[in-house]
Amino acid sequence: MSWYKVTLPFKDCGIAGQGKQLQDAFAARLIVHGGRPRDAALFSQTSHDYESVHYYFSPSAMQIARDLIEKSGGVPCPVPVRRLKFALEVGDAGALDILPPPKGSVLA
Repeated sequence: MSWYKVTLPFKDCGIAGQGKQLQDAFAARLIVHGGRPRDAALFSQTSHDYESVHYYFSPSAMQIARDLIEKSGGVPCPVPVRRLKFALEVGDAGALDILPPPKGSVLA
């Protein structure tokens, strides 16, 4: 299974914006499924130019939210790498372990 990415304009990712709605909708799906699978997660990363926010869905997220991800314009993408401006938005804290650390990082 692939990772999926949804990219939204930065201005639409505030408290009541599309980004928050995407997070809330995914959180509701995860709750309905009892927090399973444990590695189903949603991460975010602000672009370097602060023009957009990238939302990354783990492969297991597709099991419980395929329609949400596809409806939101999700596209397959490579596995994201943990770096600055990268956050776990929804999911078990252990989901961070499914991400590779940046090369040369003390996390490696």
